[in-house]
Amino acid sequence: MVSRSPRVRGVGALPVRRLCVPVRRYWETAVFAESDRAVALGWDGTLVERERGGARLTCGADELLRGARAASVPVIVLTRTAVERVASEARRLRVADGLSIVIAGVEDETAELRALAAEYPCLARVAGSEEEVRAARGAGVLAFGFSGGGVPGARLRAAGAEAVVSRLDRALAVRVTARRLFTVSGEL
Repeated sequence: MVSRSPRVRGVGALPVRRLCVPVRRYWETAVFAESDRAVALGWDGTLVERERGGARLTCGADELLRGARAASVPVIVLTRTAVERVASEARRLRVADGLSIVIAGVEDETAELRALAAEYPCLARVAGSEEEVRAARGAGVLAFGFSGGGVPGARLRAAGAEAVVSRLDRALAVRVTARRLFTVSGEL
C-alpha cells in the first residue's frame, strides 16, 4: 500500500493539498497501489445516521472501514453533503483515516461513478436508496442495496440492486468487490 498526501479535484482546485486545509469538493487520504477494486458508499444513510442535528456511525461502519483497509480496498464516499461537514464529522467519529476518497457536493452520481469505474474496474456501489442503486446501474457499476439505513430491501432490489445487505461488517468491501456473494434470497 502506498500512501500519498490528499489530492483535491474539482473546479479551480489545486492538484495537491493537505486534508487540514479546507477543500471544496474532494479529498483523498490514501492511494492503494495497483488496486483495480474499490467500494463506493454514501455518507448519510449508509455510513452515518442523523440524530438531533448530529451524526453517529451506522452499526458496523467502523468494522467495514477497518476491513476494507486491511484488505487494501479503497473506500470512496459519494455524497451531496458539503465536504466541510463530512470532514468534520469523519474526524469527530474517528473514521477519516478509513476513507480513501470523499466526493462531496455530488450533483450527478452516475457521471461520478462512471469516472471512478474507469479508475477502478471492479467498483461496487453499496447504496442506501433507490436513486443511488439506479445511478450505479446507469453507470454500469455493480450495485448492492443497504437496507440498514431505512429503505426496505425489496425496494432496493426492485430498483436494480444485485443483492441486499442489512448490516455493514468487516468483510463487506471484500465480498462486494470480489463479486462472490449471491444467495438464492438475494441477501448477503
